[in-house]
Order: sequence, then structure tokens, then C-alpha cells
Amino acid sequence: MKANNSKEAKRQLIIDAAVEVFSRNGYHNTKMGEIAAVAGIGKGTIYEYFDSKLQLFQETLKSGIETYFSSLSKEDLEQKSVEEKIRMVVEGHIHFCRQHGQLTKIVFWDAETLDDEVKEWMYQMRKDKEAYMNEFFADAIARGELREMDPYLVTLMVAGIIGSMWAPLVLEKWDIDASKLAEQITDVIMNGIKK
Repeated sequence: MKANNSKEAKRQLIIDAAVEVFSRNGYHNTKMGEIAAVAGIGKGTIYEYFDSKLQLFQETLKSGIETYFSSLSKEDLEQKSVEEKIRMVVEGHIHFCRQHGQLTKIVFWDAETLDDEVKEWMYQMRKDKEAYMNEFFADAIARGELREMDPYLVTLMVAGIIGSMWAPLVLEKWDIDASKLAEQITDVIMNGIKK
């Protein structure tokens, strides 16, 4: 069991170093040797865990996405109203951006410079998230929590609002209380901006 923990610890060490280097250099300008140096290991050791830079990048993103979604308990979400769910997701996104700023930069800022395989992989991840959100909003409409509307349009609008928050939070270091910001964003989503 201890060897397994050691192997997992080294894998996580590589991922952590990759987040730092990918965030600083971007995907294309990152060299595996630099990741190894930051991790304090030999370059060959990385290849014991990851077949390529692409696979390491994908695993880095997967790790971040798993961290993000694990912070949102499905059991907790199932017991909440649609408004409470939106607020929880928004607040979770704010906390994630602040706690994982480097990883957030990779996901939102470096996307345009990625090769087609990574773009396709990220697009599929986005479509999976959209499908989950679409079902979430369709259920809320069916239960009468939201008025009749196209759940896909609601999905795109809410995802766009949430996704737009990364730059002020990460790049501009916007210092605002996460709960208060989540409440304000949720209010705009649920009630619009009309007086």
C-alpha cells in the first residue's frame, strides 16, 4: 500500500509542477524538462507516469476539474432549490478560481493556442458540462421552479456568466467576498437587471 501512495504522491507532484509551468509558459512553450526541474525529478521520470506532454496536460485539467466538482456534493445539490443550486455553483466557481488561479489560467486563457486534439478534448468536456446543466434546468422548468423557456439557452447564459468571472478573480485579483458575489450573480440570473 505504501508503494502505491508513493507512486500517487509522485504523480501528483508532477501534476502540480505542470500546473505551475503550463500557467507560466502556456501549453506550446512548456518543456517537459522544465516541469521535471520544478518537480525536482528527472525528465525521464515524467514519462513513467505520462506518455506525452498532451497526456500530462489533459491529466492536469482533469485533476482540476475533479477538484472543482468534488467541492460540489451531488447530495447537497439535490436537496436544494434551483436558486440555491446556482448560488452554490457560482460560489464554488469563485473559490476554485481563487484557490487554483494557475489552473484557471490554463483552462480559460491558453485555450486558443492549443492544438486540435486538446481543443477537441476540451470541447467534449464543455459539452458534457452543458448536458448536465441542460438537464438541471430542464428539470427545474418541469417542476415549475423556472418559467417555460429553452433550457439550453438558460445553460449557455448561466455558463457564460459564471465563466466570465475568471479574469477579474484571477488576473485582476478582485477582492470581493465570495458569498456576497455569488448572491449578487444568482440574483441577476434569477431576476434579471430590470428594476
